[in-house]
Amino acid sequence: MKNRGLLFLFLSVFLIGYGCQRSIPDRTMWDGIVELPDGITVPFRMNLELSGKRPSGYFLVGDEKNPIPEISRNGDSLTLGFSEYSAEIRAVWNGSQLVGHYLRIRSDGTKSLHFTASPEMKSSNQGDPSLPSLQISGNYQVLFQAQDKVDTTTAAKLWTKDGAIYGTFIAPDGDYGLLVGKPSGTRIQLSRFTGWQAIAIVLEQDAGMWSGTFYAASNAKPRPFILQSRADLNIPPPPSMRTGMKNPKAEFAFSGVSLSGETLRDSDERFKGKALIVDIMGTWCHNCLDESPVLQRLQEQFGKDGLEVVGLSFEISDDPALARKNLQLYKNRLGLTYTLLFSGSLDDENVKKQIHSQLNNFFAYPTTIFIDKNHQVQAIHSGFKGPGTGDEFQGQIREFEELARKLVQ
Repeated sequence: MKNRGLLFLFLSVFLIGYGCQRSIPDRTMWDGIVELPDGITVPFRMNLELSGKRPSGYFLVGDEKNPIPEISRNGDSLTLGFSEYSAEIRAVWNGSQLVGHYLRIRSDGTKSLHFTASPEMKSSNQGDPSLPSLQISGNYQVLFQAQDKVDTTTAAKLWTKDGAIYGTFIAPDGDYGLLVGKPSGTRIQLSRFTGWQAIAIVLEQDAGMWSGTFYAASNAKPRPFILQSRADLNIPPPPSMRTGMKNPKAEFAFSGVSLSGETLRDSDERFKGKALIVDIMGTWCHNCLDESPVLQRLQEQFGKDGLEVVGLSFEISDDPALARKNLQLYKNRLGLTYTLLFSGSLDDENVKKQIHSQLNNFFAYPTTIFIDKNHQVQAIHSGFKGPGTGDEFQGQIREFEELARKLVQ
């Protein structure tokens, strides 16, 4: 009897432990990886709160929190939805891990990458202060190597903090977002995963020179590059990337459907006599996500003086219902009060008709057009450098404020 009692106790403890193991944790931090091609893995941290009526969560890159807009749970299955970016994560809890795929969904096909995540067992730090510090902090020119030419339009900003290495690449259309990594010998991998961005930059040092490879879920193939030290990050864009009006004396014409379903045009009475900041953007665009709060502050600061900000959103899909959903998610996430209009899909024919027909050398989302009260274009700003660029981000804020002030004077 005594042995049977001990056996019963053992089985009870085992089944309780097994039952706990089989349940998805309701609230915890997770460590995981997404597998890019060529054997590159992108590590990440995320937080999930699944216990409430409306599950919530975010991906963490350094101190930057990237919210997960939609989370649905069905038993042991979990779906993390990123409708604005036409991406999602589908995973199943196997008792110790979430195992599944990150899907990047496009009209020409869906890219699927293996995804795994485990509950964080202990406090996870991006860096270890005890690791030797590689001398990489500074500003660089990024020389992307191709068969027939070298792309010299991109800069890099790198710095170290508490044993971790941080950085971003800055292209003419904006920065890549904050990336984080740590050294391993003479090699560094900087990574970024937000649920819809999957990026890895691998750096290697040889005889004091840094070279590397850029990997991304959105890229057809990796891009090799060389880093060349420079004093600043101010790389003037080539003539082919200097956006301007085809007819400098013409007004910039626009139209789109509002969240309420109303079609608005630049010629409408509500815009007459108003200074305008027209932002060519998309809810899928992370540089637009960084810029929109700056535009919101300009609307609040100068709206009483006759300024109106209008976002013209070109979406991945041409489905109006999906576009309204994505714009509402975007508006709610950022607390925007300025006008957002759906201007159609990213299809070449649509963008050519609405934008390329008016602008020379249009290439960037966002492209921000500053228009005075007589509806004459005074300035065009291509791209946007986000908070991860530091001084460059603050410089843009000052530039935008000065342009807005001039428009309403």
